[in-house]
Amino acid sequence: MKKQPIFKLVLLVCIGVLALNCTNDDDNQNNIPADTYTSLSSLVEALKEEPQSHDITDPSVATVITGDDGTIFNIGPNTFTDDDNNVITTPVVAKLTEYLTLDKMFLNNAQTSSNGQLLITGGSFNLTFEDENGNPVNANPFNIQAQMTIQTDTTGLGLTNMDYYVGSVVTQDGREVVNWDLNQQNENWFNDGYFNILGLEQGLSNCDVLYDMAGETATQFEVSVSDVTDYSQTTVWMFIEDFPSVVMITSLNDAETALETYAGSIPLGLNATLLAITIDEDSYLKFGSLPISVEGDDTFNVTVDYGTTEELTQLVSSIVN
Repeated sequence: MKKQPIFKLVLLVCIGVLALNCTNDDDNQNNIPADTYTSLSSLVEALKEEPQSHDITDPSVATVITGDDGTIFNIGPNTFTDDDNNVITTPVVAKLTEYLTLDKMFLNNAQTSSNGQLLITGGSFNLTFEDENGNPVNANPFNIQAQMTIQTDTTGLGLTNMDYYVGSVVTQDGREVVNWDLNQQNENWFNDGYFNILGLEQGLSNCDVLYDMAGETATQFEVSVSDVTDYSQTTVWMFIEDFPSVVMITSLNDAETALETYAGSIPLGLNATLLAITIDEDSYLKFGSLPISVEGDDTFNVTVDYGTTEELTQLVSSIVN
């Protein structure tokens, strides 16, 4: 009869050992040096910056807003109206995010292409307005003038030919991307290092010009990513070195073994750095980069490894600086 307590004690010890082993196994899983995301989309959202908030306490008078990165907005009186076209006189909040550098464009998922064509960019931003309750309000575009600082090296790029583009968020190959379209319902000009826009629409705005491929040989290339067979949670960014532009490569090739650029969209001899990002089947973040020079219909392979979001942003910073 006294053996039963001893048996129970041994059983409890065995259960404890098994529990410890399970805990150690879990710890080993968590020791992978990487952040986890449920999907590529969740990573995209996590990377985006929180918009700046600028209070317009009295919309009946002229207001000047200056963004953290130097973009200036001159807003005329009585600019805002409700859906019944009544002028809003109560406080309005401006929500602003500036993407003046390629790393900021990457972090905020703001690529620089227009309907599959490369853009030379001078910078972009996202500006919207809402009332005190967070509801969107209407704004008269021609009561708003933007002055965006140009941080692009203008040498030989024809920067003065740049124009005002407006962006829209679209789903392309299952991924959220920004596409830019020329807006001709406004006035824009260069002055003392600023690109000026009069007639500013709410939302995404860009100072851009289409890359002129006249006289150049157009080609394309494809990119495979190490250890990836299903590209639904993988994307490749291309940071162009020859002129300021950053685009996302999203289309699968016919064999579904790599991502590829659009036919005839890449100039021969283009120099760039590819950044491959993937979320593996266990939700771990992996990424890697590869400098390239396009020689024509190339196939590149980018090796990726586990890493944290902070390490990813540091890598991007090293690529663009």
